[in-house]
Amino acid sequence: MKKVLLAALFMLAVGTVGCGAKSDTNVSIIGGADGPTSVFVASKSEDGENTDDLGISIPGTWQTASIGYMDGDDMQPEYYVQFTETEINYGHMKDDAFVLDHSDKISEIEKNSDGEYKVKAESANGVQYTYQTAEGDTDVLEYYGTWNEDDFPEMYSGGASLSKCE
Repeated sequence: MKKVLLAALFMLAVGTVGCGAKSDTNVSIIGGADGPTSVFVASKSEDGENTDDLGISIPGTWQTASIGYMDGDDMQPEYYVQFTETEINYGHMKDDAFVLDHSDKISEIEKNSDGEYKVKAESANGVQYTYQTAEGDTDVLEYYGTWNEDDFPEMYSGGASLSKCE
């Protein structure tokens, strides 16, 4: 509950920030007849080849909940974020276009039948982190500075969580 309130306050603080064009990428779900099914995209192998390309990415442009910098008269989030099948791209907006600053490698991505995501990623300097859909709100991806779910309560960061741009 505390996480949800904190995330809501951060999103309210940056809610007036405009977002760039949204991607209309469709995501396919592989569902099972006897219950929800998660989809897993494996990381690239050591030779750079994708070991299992199921074509899953999270559509749209997202923004960090933390307040970042002033761009003229507009307050901008620390980062705008876009997802591909293999990377999380962090950048900023310039003339309503996404400009890449840096990317982190996606190691695993899952999407369940309720449209909720769990993404495990790793930065270039080896920091492992997780984005996971907030309970009851598919427009929020909560940030955890670990891959270990047992450590989620201690490693949650509202300011690094993402909200979907409208």
